[in-house]
Amino acid sequence: MQARFVVRVLSYSLGKGKIGLKGIKKRPWLEISRSEIDKTYLDHQLRTLRKLHVSKVEVFWDRIATETYYDRERFRLQSDHLWRVYELLYPQDEKCLSNDVLKIAGIHGLTSLWIDQGKVIGRKGSIKGRYSDEEYVTISRWLQDYWNIKASPRRNQVSTIELVLGREALETLIDTIQPCLHYSMKKKLR
Repeated sequence: MQARFVVRVLSYSLGKGKIGLKGIKKRPWLEISRSEIDKTYLDHQLRTLRKLHVSKVEVFWDRIATETYYDRERFRLQSDHLWRVYELLYPQDEKCLSNDVLKIAGIHGLTSLWIDQGKVIGRKGSIKGRYSDEEYVTISRWLQDYWNIKASPRRNQVSTIELVLGREALETLIDTIQPCLHYSMKKKLR
């Protein structure tokens, strides 16, 4: 059960999830925040993590005020099993999204990546997030090698800014993740 918990946390970390060492004791915490209109999906993520965890987890839920009409909902979760996730994502205490992490995250990682960082633009798709140039290349290779989805890095004058998926690649991605997609996130397929 611990392995399934670690896989799911890794998959959420590809999107909006953040792992960090917090507090005086520097314990690992998972934090996920979303707009309050996506609260149903955030509830689903927390329920899934609680179900996969072998014992009780420490969870704090709060609402963050924003300047826009909708506030942000956030949960922070602490568990000793997060140490394994931290070791995988932060070797030598520097974030590194490796091919091994992507392979471990699997289909749930692909789904989370699209839900949180992907969008449909006309007949094409775009994946844009807080990734380095090397991480964009790693994600692009992973999409091609394991999912047969061609994603081309697009650069500006300074760095890679997104991965672009053509029409066929977008259709393949949608067909692949559709069975794993939570009903409240079906809007991400349009």
